[in-house]
Amino acid sequence: MTEGIYEKLRELMSLNPMGCPPAPEIIKILHLLFTEKEAEVALGLGFFPFTINEVSYRTGIPEDEAKIHLESLANKGVVFAREKNGSWGYALVNTFHLFENPFRKGIHDELIDELTPLWKSYIPVLEKNFGSKKVAISRVIPINEKIKTQSEVLPYEKVSEMINRAKTIGIGHCACRELEQNCNAPKEACMMFDNTCNYLVDRGFAKLISKDEALRKIKEFDEMGLVRMANNTQDKLEFICHCCSCCCSFLRAFNKQGNLYAFAASSFYPEHNLKKCSGCGVCADDKCPTISIKMIDEKPEVDMKKCIGCGICAARCPEGAIKLIRKNTDRQEPPANLIEFGLHILQEKGKLEAFMEVNTPKTK
Repeated sequence: MTEGIYEKLRELMSLNPMGCPPAPEIIKILHLLFTEKEAEVALGLGFFPFTINEVSYRTGIPEDEAKIHLESLANKGVVFAREKNGSWGYALVNTFHLFENPFRKGIHDELIDELTPLWKSYIPVLEKNFGSKKVAISRVIPINEKIKTQSEVLPYEKVSEMINRAKTIGIGHCACRELEQNCNAPKEACMMFDNTCNYLVDRGFAKLISKDEALRKIKEFDEMGLVRMANNTQDKLEFICHCCSCCCSFLRAFNKQGNLYAFAASSFYPEHNLKKCSGCGVCADDKCPTISIKMIDEKPEVDMKKCIGCGICAARCPEGAIKLIRKNTDRQEPPANLIEFGLHILQEKGKLEAFMEVNTPKTK
C-alpha cells in the first residue's frame, strides 16, 4: 500500500514539463519528503493551485485534515501555496523544485544529509529528461554590457529591464552548490520573482531584496564569471540562477550528458578583434563554462556548437578585444509565457492530454 502511494505520486509528478523518471532513488526521496498521509493528500493536487475544498473532494479527506497536511507540505517547500481573493490554493511543484527548495535555506540538517546522496544519484537521471527538441527548460541571458549593439537587445534578453518589471524579488541558496559543494562561488545566488518569490519568502526559503540590490548582485556575479540563466519565457521572470559548470545541473546536462535541450543559448556569440588580442588565452581557460574556445597559433577560435553566448569571455578579456554580436541564424524565440512553454514540451512528449485532465477542476 505504502509503496503504491509513492509510485502514484511519482507518476503524477511525471506529468509536469520537467518530468519525473522512474528510479529507486526518487521513491526514497518522496518517502523522506511526504508522510504516507501527506502523499495521499498530494495525489489530489495538480500543477495549478486548487482550493482546499477541491483537494478534499478529490481525495475524500476532510477539509480541516487536508489543510493541515497541505500547510505542512508547503512549509517543507514541496507544495506551492498562494492566497488569492481570500482563499488559499495549493499545487505540486515540479521535480527540480522538489530538489531545490529544501536546500535553499543552506542548512545541512539530518533531512538534507539523507537527501544528498539520493539526489546526487537521481539528478543525472533527471538531467537526461530536461527540455525537448523545440523548447529548452531555461535560457542563457548574456552580460549585456559586452553586447556590441545595445539597440538589438530585446526586453527579454536584457536582465535589467526584466528585473524592473518584477513586483517582488527574493534570493536564496543555490541548491546545486549546496548539494555538490564543489567550489567557492557564492551559495546565496538564486533569485526568484513575484508569486514564486512570495511563496518562498513567506515559508522561509528565501529573503526579499530590492531591485537595486538585485542589480548590484548580478554585476558582482558577472565579475565572478558565473553564467546567468533564467526561465525560458518572454513575459516575466520566474527565476535567475547564477551558475558554475562544476555544480550546475543544467550545465552538467549540456557538458556531460550531451543534452542540448537543457537550456537555450543566448542569441549572441563572441566576436574577437584580433588586432587588439594579445594572445593571453584568458578567454580559453577553464573559466569558459563549455570549454568552447581554443588557442590556435596564439589566437582564439570558437567552437560555435559549444558556445552558449554567455559573454564571460568578453567580460574577462583584459584587452577588451571581445564583444558579443547577434547571431544571424539559428535564433529561436522563447515561448510567450509559462503556459505556452508547458504546452510545447508536454505535446512533444505525449503528456498534454493527461496533464490537462489532472489540472481540470472537478466540482461536486
